[in-house]
Amino acid sequence: MIQIIVSALILCAALYLVARHEAEISLPLILMIVVGVSVAAALLSLAHPLAPLLSLVLLAWAIQRFCYVGWSKAWIVTGIYLVTNLTLAIGTQALRSA
Repeated sequence: MIQIIVSALILCAALYLVARHEAEISLPLILMIVVGVSVAAALLSLAHPLAPLLSLVLLAWAIQRFCYVGWSKAWIVTGIYLVTNLTLAIGTQALRSA
C-alpha cells in the first residue's frame, strides 16, 4: 500500500517537473493511474517475467490520455518514473540485506 502512494507521489513530481503548465496533476487521478498500472503489471507478471515491461506502454498511454500531455512528455515522465522506482527498489533491497 505504501509503495503505491510513494509511486503516485513520484509520478506527480515527474509530471510537475516535465509538464507543469499543461498537465492535469491531481493526486486522486494519479493514484488511480498508478493502481491500474500496478494491477496490470502484477497480472502480466503471471504470464512472463518480462511482460510487466508492457505496463510502461500502458503508463505512457494513461499519462497521455488522462493527464493531457503529449506523447514525448508522457514518455519522458514514464522514464523518470521507471528510473526513480528502480532506484528506490534497489535501495530498499540493499538496506534490507545489510
